[in-house]
Order: sequence, then structure tokens, then C-alpha cells
Amino acid sequence: MSKPFILFHWAPSSRRKSILKKGLCPGSLSPSADWRPPCICFTRSPSQAWGVSAMMQTKIREWDLWMVWTDEIDGRYEELDLGGMYPETRIYARIPKSSIWFVGERRLEFSDSGRVLENPKFASPDDYLTYRIKGDIIK
Repeated sequence: MSKPFILFHWAPSSRRKSILKKGLCPGSLSPSADWRPPCICFTRSPSQAWGVSAMMQTKIREWDLWMVWTDEIDGRYEELDLGGMYPETRIYARIPKSSIWFVGERRLEFSDSGRVLENPKFASPDDYLTYRIKGDIIK
């Protein structure tokens, strides 16, 4: 068996209660509400996970970051090479709440035209800390 490693997944904060109750479930309605993916997608860093999921959803303001250790995964999963950019891990089984960790949250600020601001304003220094995850600063 290979050495376990950490995987990261972003989900809208509105799903936090459900995730804390049921865990992460494949087949849940996508954040864009247009399909039900048969898997849960993860990457090996918070910023990569942001790039393949949350960054694509510009209408959702609040996001939660979740992590799981690969040795906590029961069931089928696969790693995909997405054109040499980074590996994406797709997990096809439910990940119970006992196996996932809430890491942090990210709140987006939008301009009047609806674009995500490059440098969001922080209400306090504590708000900035929610963007810093194990040395990987998410901009």
C-alpha cells in the first residue's frame, strides 16, 4: 500500500450542515445545479481544488474547504492526469463524516458588475486567516 496523502475539496458553505451530518456524497447536485456528478473531485492542494471547482462558480460567495486522507477512502476511486496540470482524484463512494476534516472557509467579494475582486477587503485580521491554509495562501 502506498503512503497516504491528503486530498482537498471545496463545497459551498450552504452545504456544511449536510456534510457534517452525512459526509461527502457522490451524486449530490453540483454547485451550478445543472448535473449530479457520480463522484467527488479532489486535488492535492487547496489552490488546485479551488481551480477545478469553486473558481468556476462565480455566483456563490461562501465556500468551505474539506480534506480527507487517502487511507480513509473506502470504495472505488481513480486519479486522472488533466493534461499535465495536476492529478485529480475522483472518489465514487460516500466519504463518511468521521473521515473528513473541515479546514477553513473562503468568502468572496464581488464588484457591482458581478466580477470577483482580486483583493477582497477583510473585515478584520481574523478574516484573513480563513484564507491561509497550511502555508498555501489562496488569493
